[in-house]
Amino acid sequence: MTQTARDQKNSSQRVTRPGQRQQERLLRLARRRRRQRNVLAVIALLFLLTAAGVGFWQYQKYNADQQALKDKHSTATAVASITPTPSDGPATPPPVTGQPVSLADGLQYIDVKVGNGGTVQANSTVSVQYTGWLQKENKKFDSSYGGQNAGKPVSFSLGQGQVIPGWDKGLVGMKEGGTRRLIIPPALAYGKNGNPPTIPANSTLIFDVTIVSIDSAS
Repeated sequence: MTQTARDQKNSSQRVTRPGQRQQERLLRLARRRRRQRNVLAVIALLFLLTAAGVGFWQYQKYNADQQALKDKHSTATAVASITPTPSDGPATPPPVTGQPVSLADGLQYIDVKVGNGGTVQANSTVSVQYTGWLQKENKKFDSSYGGQNAGKPVSFSLGQGQVIPGWDKGLVGMKEGGTRRLIIPPALAYGKNGNPPTIPANSTLIFDVTIVSIDSAS
């Protein structure tokens, strides 16, 4: 009787043990799957953080590139809008377009740029910038952009004998801000004597003159 009860108990344990093992396997499998899900979640989070970091870096780089391009464009525009002033005037007369106007006394002029200010009269006091060349030698001999003037405009009154006759006559009619090329024969410049040692005798002179301002008209 006792043996039979023991056998039944052992038989019961043998019946229930396989089910417990199955349950334990399921629990282990469930824990493994949870760990896998956690690992995948961490990997996904790291991927998202990396993608966000790369996106933010690209955005910052794009903004920096756009700002650099804008600054470059602004600088280029500012530089392009400023007319460069020769440091000492061109060594030879720059080419100009247009037919010269010839006056009866031999003076010729070409309006390189027509100004938009007041008009120079025969008795005006003006401030000018200029460069002068010897026509025959094709050589610069003077310029307000360099030397003692150091880029400062030169002021004088027309019709008062303060400048050569070619200037007294050739600047009349110019407008403030304009530039005119004067081709002055010897008779309206320094004549047969010249102005040694700079200007030989009987020299035809070329000037590019810009009217900086018209100070007064007497």
